[in-house]
Amino acid sequence: MEYKSENKICQNCKQDFIIEPEDFKFYEKIKVPPPTWCPECRLVRRLCYRENRSLYKINCDSCKKEIISIYNKENSFLVYCSDCWWKDSWDATDYGRDYDFSRSFFEQFKDLLKVVPFQSIFQKGSIDCFYSNGNTRSKNCVLCFDGYESINCYNCQVPVFSKDSIDSDGVLNVDHVYENLNSNSGYNTKFIYFSDECIDSAFLFNCVGCSNCFGCVNLRNQKYCIFNKQYTKEEYKKEIERWNLGNYKILQKAKEEFWKFYYQIPRKFAYIKNSVNISGDDIQNTKNCKNCFSVLRGVEDCKFIFLGGLLLKDSIDVTFGGDVSNLLYEVNGVEHSQRCFLSRGCNESTDIIYSDRVYFCNNLFGCTKLRNKSYCILNKQYTKEEYEELVFKITKHMNDMPYIDSKGRVYKYGEFFPYELSSWSYNETQAQNYFPLTKEEAIKKGFKWYDEKERDYKITKKSEDMPDDIDIVSDDILNEVFECAHKGECNQQCTNAFRILPNELSFHRQMKVALSRLCPNCRYGERLKIKNPPKLWYRKCMCNGVESSNKEYKNTIKHDHGDNPCQNEFKTAISDERKEIVYCEKCYQAEFI
Repeated sequence: MEYKSENKICQNCKQDFIIEPEDFKFYEKIKVPPPTWCPECRLVRRLCYRENRSLYKINCDSCKKEIISIYNKENSFLVYCSDCWWKDSWDATDYGRDYDFSRSFFEQFKDLLKVVPFQSIFQKGSIDCFYSNGNTRSKNCVLCFDGYESINCYNCQVPVFSKDSIDSDGVLNVDHVYENLNSNSGYNTKFIYFSDECIDSAFLFNCVGCSNCFGCVNLRNQKYCIFNKQYTKEEYKKEIERWNLGNYKILQKAKEEFWKFYYQIPRKFAYIKNSVNISGDDIQNTKNCKNCFSVLRGVEDCKFIFLGGLLLKDSIDVTFGGDVSNLLYEVNGVEHSQRCFLSRGCNESTDIIYSDRVYFCNNLFGCTKLRNKSYCILNKQYTKEEYEELVFKITKHMNDMPYIDSKGRVYKYGEFFPYELSSWSYNETQAQNYFPLTKEEAIKKGFKWYDEKERDYKITKKSEDMPDDIDIVSDDILNEVFECAHKGECNQQCTNAFRILPNELSFHRQMKVALSRLCPNCRYGERLKIKNPPKLWYRKCMCNGVESSNKEYKNTIKHDHGDNPCQNEFKTAISDERKEIVYCEKCYQAEFI
């Protein structure tokens, strides 16, 4: 059958979007209808099913002890601590029920979610990881999320094979790093962004193999450079003394100077490495993928992948995960699975539809919290023949009696879970990170919103009262509760106040970095601003011949197009409203590679 591109109008935002012929082939292969929501609205909808950094103190509904949970007290469902959840004393099939053809599927699935216990946090093979979630085989980590085999990390998001690091996100194989973002194989680095294999350096952007460098952009295998200017070893040591990052005022000046310099240097239109036939940003070792962002190695023949995807094949609309998987569609947090559709948090499973948090299962429809089960619907066991016959009837019923949400959006078979079934409010999810809304905007769009409850701590110091220099900070600071400099006015899940932890203070002293005036959540929020959004714009190269089109940068070499403006166009995650100088691949390589 020959397919053609079709223009559609998104059911949610009412904007046009295109479904390509290869998309239709994929939907036909997995037997789901084409989507009625545009790619961005589908992404936001999935992100609403991914918890953010919110943690709450509640009591386990089984053993009653106080625990830390990613679910707040206002939820009406059961929450077990991890020990109780993994025990054999309960079985999720005990909550199974018959399918009711007088009610919509999503109404029935919502009722099932209310009675089957949730796991409070997800820690796999990890030791002494406090106020953390989603870590695997990690040790002594605090406020760390989705880490893998990492040790002694604090306030990090996705630290992988990393140790002794603080306030760093998306880092791989790093040691003693502070404020690193999407950087690999670094040692003793501070404020490093999208830079690999760098040591003993601070304030780098898109640098590789650099050591003893400061305030540099786009360098390769350099030593003793400050703001891209070469120094001798002796000159560098003398000059770097004036940039004492242990002093807060000097640190702020360094940040200001670095970002000013960054905006004067061209940036490549996308961070794509060792990849072919790709559109998107922050991609490595990948081929034949479109509109993909922050994906890991070995992703092939995929579309609309965001955050994850190690060895993912032949899939569409996958967020957070997708590792060692194939044929996934509209899923969130699915790993080591095949033919998994319209589901979240399913691992080591096959042929799963509309299910939530199932492990080592196959052939499930509308199930939650099952382990080692097959041929179940709404957690009730069936024979293979009964299962297949009933699934056929249910998919037809979902089209005949669709779920309609509070905003009149229609959910037939093939649509991901409605917002209204999420366990979290909008501002508790990753959607708020990448598509931030105010409370008023969120409610207008039909989202829930969580209002933080008053905390019982008392602020003892203003942020401006923190000592300016790390060398004069005494251990008494550990007894203080500091007010966050954002004072809850930043829309970044600000906690309004924070403490300095002993290991954090020791780290800052060792690294000679001034203490931050922001709470951990706001520090994370500020790092997120540096990342490009999961969205593409058509743009033209800003190389105007001998200089950039905004006249901020003078080219250092003659390009193929000579003194005439470059005519190359591309898709980039950097909108034309931003201040960066954006060059195409050829112009960027001519200048810096």
